[in-house]
Amino acid sequence: MIEIRLAAAADIPSVALLVAFSFHPGNGWQALWRSFVQLGIEHDLRDRWRSASPHYRCWLAITTTPQPLCVGSVELDLRPINGHPQPYLSNLAVHPDYRRQGIGRKLLSTVTASLAASPYSSLYLHVLAKNNAARQLYRRCGFVVIGEDTTVWGSGSYC
Repeated sequence: MIEIRLAAAADIPSVALLVAFSFHPGNGWQALWRSFVQLGIEHDLRDRWRSASPHYRCWLAITTTPQPLCVGSVELDLRPINGHPQPYLSNLAVHPDYRRQGIGRKLLSTVTASLAASPYSSLYLHVLAKNNAARQLYRRCGFVVIGEDTTVWGSGSYC
């Protein structure tokens, strides 16, 4: 069973580990690289947490087993889009062993439900063009591509 809840500051190391492992899987030198990436992610998460933005939220998907495990996460904050602050979804991550079990969909549903009483009618995100599984999830959840660009990480889409 999976429970969705808001993250606490004590969860930051677990979220950083999950995000690093989700976006940088692999063994050997990639595992070493992932350790550095994880430290950077943890630093970024702490900065976002300390910024005390009233709009920042991070939700976790936690197993309800005797030894709870963080198996999914997603962040939401306001970012300037076309000159106006808009809800922006980032770092939707699900542990590889827990994918295709509806966890990503539950996290997205939690985010969209949190916006139901807000004045915002859109939710923005970026997804890499080569991340077919994520693109399929977003499409199934009603997101549409509104633009494409190229970054240092590769081609991607705005949804």
